[in-house]
Amino acid sequence: MRYVIVIAAIAFFLIWDGLYNQGRYLDVTVREVSHAVRYVTGKT
Repeated sequence: MRYVIVIAAIAFFLIWDGLYNQGRYLDVTVREVSHAVRYVTGKT
């Protein structure tokens, strides 16, 4: 049940972001995560 709530919350956020913000928050999140992965793995 816990996982269902988490998945529903993520899905709601993605739908809200896509409808009202043209995916801006998702874009920023993906960019920051990719920077963090590059920093951790040491790739430039």
